[in-house]
Amino acid sequence: MEENEGDYVNYARQLSSSGNLSKSFDLYISVFEKNPRIKNMYEPEFQIVMMRYNETLSAAGKIEDIFTNFSRAIRIFPKNVYLLNEIGKYLYKFGYYEEAWSHFQKALRANSGFVNAEKNLNSVKNLLVERWHFRMLNDKKRNELFRAAIHEMVKLGKDGVIDVGTGTGLLALFARECQPLTVTGCDGSSVMTKIAESILQDYEINDIAIVNKMSTAMDYKEIGSKCTILVTEMFDAGLFGEHVLQTLLHAWNYLIDAGGKVIPGRVEFFVAGVNCNYLNLKYQLGQGIKTVLNIPTANVHMMSYDETYDCEDVHSFKDLKYITEEHSLIKIDFNNYEDIQEKLYQSKPFNIDLIATQDGEINCLIGWFKLYLTDNVTITTDPRSEDRCNAWQQAVFYDTIPKVVKKNDKYSAQFLMNTGKLTMIPNCNINIDMISQEALRFLNDSEYVKTILGCVGMACVYLGQMIEMSEIAVIDLCPFPLFGVQMMKRGAKSLVCTARTYNDEVFILKILQAYNIDMSKITILVGDVWNLDSFSIKTFQAKFCHPFELCGDIDLRLKDIAHELKTSHLAPGGLYMPANISIICQLVDSHWLDINNRVYDENTIGYKVAGYMNVYQVSQNFSIDMSRLEYTPMTNPICVGECSNELRSFVINTPIIRDGLTNAILCWYKIELMEDIDEIATNRSDGFVDSIAFLADPKVPMKKGDIANVLLCVDPDGGFKVIVDVDN
Repeated sequence: MEENEGDYVNYARQLSSSGNLSKSFDLYISVFEKNPRIKNMYEPEFQIVMMRYNETLSAAGKIEDIFTNFSRAIRIFPKNVYLLNEIGKYLYKFGYYEEAWSHFQKALRANSGFVNAEKNLNSVKNLLVERWHFRMLNDKKRNELFRAAIHEMVKLGKDGVIDVGTGTGLLALFARECQPLTVTGCDGSSVMTKIAESILQDYEINDIAIVNKMSTAMDYKEIGSKCTILVTEMFDAGLFGEHVLQTLLHAWNYLIDAGGKVIPGRVEFFVAGVNCNYLNLKYQLGQGIKTVLNIPTANVHMMSYDETYDCEDVHSFKDLKYITEEHSLIKIDFNNYEDIQEKLYQSKPFNIDLIATQDGEINCLIGWFKLYLTDNVTITTDPRSEDRCNAWQQAVFYDTIPKVVKKNDKYSAQFLMNTGKLTMIPNCNINIDMISQEALRFLNDSEYVKTILGCVGMACVYLGQMIEMSEIAVIDLCPFPLFGVQMMKRGAKSLVCTARTYNDEVFILKILQAYNIDMSKITILVGDVWNLDSFSIKTFQAKFCHPFELCGDIDLRLKDIAHELKTSHLAPGGLYMPANISIICQLVDSHWLDINNRVYDENTIGYKVAGYMNVYQVSQNFSIDMSRLEYTPMTNPICVGECSNELRSFVINTPIIRDGLTNAILCWYKIELMEDIDEIATNRSDGFVDSIAFLADPKVPMKKGDIANVLLCVDPDGGFKVIVDVDN
C-alpha cells in the first residue's frame, strides 16, 4: 500500500473530478486507515471532497449518510477543527441545536481563533435565546412596575396566577411573593422554560409550575383549575405583533375564571406624524439620487417582505421633529372579552386625524403604547418621556408618501388590525417602485455616491489611454450598478451587473431605459445563484466589486468571486475598484451593547437570573449603527488590515487614551475607490453598510498610557474577528 499510495490518491482525485464523490470519499478513507502517516498531507483536499459529497447528500435528504461520513472522518482526524465545525453546521441545519453548540465549542477549545466556529456558535445562541430577553430583563423600571402591579392585584391565599410567556419566570416569582393559591408559568421555548426551572431549583422553590407550552395549546385542566389572574408582557413595538389579542381570547375561553383579571388591564396605542430625514432615507429613495438617476418624480421604497412596521429606538434620532400632536389610535380593555374580540376582528379601518402643530413635512408615522397594568400603575414607551420603559422600541410606519402640512392642518391616516397586527393603509394610489434594502441603502449613501460619480471621469481617462471607450467591457457587482450605468452612458461596450432581487432587476432596467441605453449590451445576474461560470472566458476592462454584507460583515462568496475576477478576468492594465478596503477598529465602552448582551442581577429586583441567561451571551453584534450608538472611546481608531486574500492574523499595539473598561471593539471599513482618491469610511449616518461590535467578556480594564494589544484573527477563507488584551 505504501508504494502505491500516490496512485490511490490520484485515483481518488479522478473520481472526485468525474463527480463520483461517494467512491472518492471511500477511497480517501481507505488510504488513510491503511497508511495514517500520509493523512495530514492530503487532509485539505479530502475536506473539499467530503464537503462536496455532503452537499450532494443534503440535497437528496440523506441525513444519516452525512453523519456517518462525519463519524468516519473524525475517527481519522479527531483534532480537525474544520470537521468539528462542519458537523456542527449540519447539526444546526437539521435542528439539533444543543449538539451543534457542543461541536462549535469543541472547535473553539481546540482553536480559539477559529472565526467561523465562533460565528456559528453565536448563531445558535441567538436562535435559542432572542436578544430582546436581555434588554427586557435589564429594564429595572419595567420590572419594578410589573412587580408593583402584581402586588396590588394578587391576593394572599386566594388567587391562582398564570404568567403567559414566562421566559425566565421573573413575573411568576413576583406573583409568588404575594402567596397566592397557585402560580403557573408557561412558555413555548424549551430553552426558556429550562432556564426558569433552573432558577426555581436554585431558590428551592417547588410551588411554581413551569409548562413548556404555548398558552394557546393549553386548557385549565393542565393547571388544575381556571386562574383568577393572568399576567403577560407579550408585546412588541407595535403592541399587538406578538399575537397577544388571540392569546387573550383563548385564555378567556380556556384558562381564566369569569371573574378573573388580566395584567395589564388596559392598553392604548398612540401615533404621531414626524419628520426625520434619517428614518426617511432608511426606507425611501432620496430626492438627490433620484435626480441623478433621471427619475425625479418616482417613488421608490424599500421592500417590506410583509412587515407592517419597523422597530426603532426613536429617541436616538437627533434630527426627528414631531410635526403633529399625538393621537390615540386604539384602546382595548383586556378584561372585556367582547372588546378584545371586536378590535381583533374589526374589518373597518381605525381612522385618525393628526393635527399639525407646526409647518413641515410628515415623512413617517411613529407609534408607541401605554400599558395600564392597574388603575395605579402605568408603563409607557413614549420616546419623549423620561419615564419610558426601554424594554420595548417604538413602531415606525414608513411606507407612506411624504406630505407637506401647515400648522393646524389635518393629516389623516388609516390602520387595519391585520391578523392581530396593526397595518397602515397606504395614503394614496400613487405607483411605488419597491427595491431591496441593500439597493436602497447603497443609493442613499450620498457621500459614497458622490465619490463613485467623481471617479467615473478619472476611470474614462485612465482606460482611454489603452483602449477606445466603445471597447470597454464593465462588470459592476454593487447592489445597484451606478458606476456601470455611468460608464454605459459614456459609450462603454457592455455591462454585466447583479440584482439582489427580481424587484431590483426591474428597477435597474427602468433606469437603463430612462438613459436610453441599448438593452442588448446589458447582462443582469439575479439573486445569488450565479457563480464564476456565469462569466465564461470574458475579459473586462473595468471591474467594480462590492464584498460587503448589509450587516457589516464581509461577504466571503463575493470576496472570492472578486478575487477570481481580478486575477483571471481583468484585462492587462484594467481598472479594479475599490483599489483598497481597510479594516478599522476602535476599543470602546458602550452601555447599550452591554445591556443587550448581558443580564445584571441588580436589575431583576433581587433574583439571580444572570448566571443562566449570560450563558447565551454572544461575542459579536452585527448591524450596529455607529452614528446613533452611545459609547466612550478607549483608544483612537486603528487600521488592523486590508480586506484582501493576503489578510493574515497578527497583533497591533495601540495606546489607551483614558482610564476605564472596554467591553467592545467597534469595526468598520475605509474604502479607497481608486489610487490617490480620498478614502471614505462606512461608519457614517447614511453609510451603505452597518458596523460590527466584537464583544469582550469579561470587560477589559484600561489605564491611560498603557498599551492595548489588538489581535486580528483570520480564517483561511478570509473571515475575521478582533479581540483585545492589555499590557500593564
